[in-house]
Amino acid sequence: MNVKLMLPLFLCLLVMVPLELMARVFTDIDGRKIDATITQVEGDTVSLSLTSNGKTYDVPLARLKPKDRKYIKEWVKKQKADEKKAPRKDGKQEAAYNFDDPWPALVSIDLDIEIIIAEEDEETKRYVYQSPNYEFVCDVKLSKSVVKKFATLFEATREYCRLLPIATMRAHVPGAQFRNRILLFEHKSDYVKNGGPPSSAGVFMPRGKNGKDVVMVPLKSLGVKKVGSGYMYDHKGSNKVLPHELTHQLTDYEYYSVGAMGWFSEGLAEYVAVTPYRSGKFMVRSNLSAIKAYATEHGKKGRGGRALGDEIQAPDLKAYMMQPYKKFVAKANFNYGFGLLITYYYFHMEDDRSNILAFLKALKNGKKGEKALEVLLNGRSWDEMETQITKAWRSRGVRITFK
Repeated sequence: MNVKLMLPLFLCLLVMVPLELMARVFTDIDGRKIDATITQVEGDTVSLSLTSNGKTYDVPLARLKPKDRKYIKEWVKKQKADEKKAPRKDGKQEAAYNFDDPWPALVSIDLDIEIIIAEEDEETKRYVYQSPNYEFVCDVKLSKSVVKKFATLFEATREYCRLLPIATMRAHVPGAQFRNRILLFEHKSDYVKNGGPPSSAGVFMPRGKNGKDVVMVPLKSLGVKKVGSGYMYDHKGSNKVLPHELTHQLTDYEYYSVGAMGWFSEGLAEYVAVTPYRSGKFMVRSNLSAIKAYATEHGKKGRGGRALGDEIQAPDLKAYMMQPYKKFVAKANFNYGFGLLITYYYFHMEDDRSNILAFLKALKNGKKGEKALEVLLNGRSWDEMETQITKAWRSRGVRITFK
């Protein structure tokens, strides 16, 4: 589930934001402290987004301690360096994207990842742990070994998104200074109180233009449970929710544009989440059977699925791809499952991936809606496109009938 688009307010706030920076405690000249993230620096003013509620305040640099002003100066220098390296939308630096890379067959990470204890404050109940590319902010103390167990899934998901040759540049941002923020809650009630849907196991929450995107997760969803006075990791099942939400966090904002929002943004998240995973490895080469089973069945061993069946009555393809997101999530089970099948078709069933890559490049260059979809069609009519999708999936045992 993607809460950002369940709430109308978030629709108008979904725009490009500066690269995420690790939160820091800033101190003003009067000794007052705030835990915040830099969102931008303009002239002699810095915009700080509070970690506690996401609200942003403009603060004169002269009001901050010298060490914080020095830190901000280094932040600006880093931003300018990254901007020079970043691909431009006019296509002149398109080689910086990874569109021409081969599709990964196996994604694997080193299981011996380093976990850093950044903060443990018993008074405020704030515990911050860092893996190479993630920052976990928890309301209860955890051991390094427990954090390392679930951080492996997070790091592997990021590596998967990074290696997919679809230029999701947010997955290429390195850790150290920049980390993806994850909020962890000991109790489900606190997760819900902070905006998590009651029936969900995790959720992606965008913070808007001046905020910081986060993924929120109850500890139970990570397989972390209390044993005596401590916590242990004991997750034996399959968790497709977290890779789905992590993929949203790593997806570039252009891929949420009209024409891609819904079928592709959710189809991509489903594609990553359904790919078989085990101990730091995503088995991409063998994901067809898992994807087909997940979309058409309810899954095995209680692992869920969309249960669309082997004979699918589908809506008009153009209308499906162009429908408002609010309408898309109103029929989420069908639309997510069908989006997975359509996304898989463009990734693997066409003669080559030139059409989907051209579509994504068009989104990167600012095209939206029907103009972007015209690139995906590549001279075909919508009827011809539907026929090709139907024929491809029929050969895999799934009969799709478009209205």
